[in-house]
Amino acid sequence: MEDASRSSQAPARHDERRRSPRIEILGRLHGQVVALNVEVVVREMSLGGMSLEGPFAFPTGAVHEFRLTLGDGSMPLLSARVVYSRNISPPGSTPVYVTGVQFIDDEDKPEIGDILGSVQQ
Repeated sequence: MEDASRSSQAPARHDERRRSPRIEILGRLHGQVVALNVEVVVREMSLGGMSLEGPFAFPTGAVHEFRLTLGDGSMPLLSARVVYSRNISPPGSTPVYVTGVQFIDDEDKPEIGDILGSVQQ
């Protein structure tokens, strides 16, 4: 028998299901999709992934390498899989897409922690 209280609950929001909280990054580091030589804006970042803003949609499931440029000039390279990509621009304007990616290389976790530590200062 189904619990009536469970069926009336709204599904958990995507950000509530994250394993680690995202930190707003806007303006504190720059990103580039290496293979495409395309600049992206890093909006948010966590130990598990990041949210990017760019000029086109990325296919869900695609894996890309992202080079980040930090304030101290260092340029770490991180691999991530696209989880979603959606157009956030108003109708009739130049398309702007927000893309969520999940980091796929566990060996990068210490470096990601360092990146987050440097942008929080």
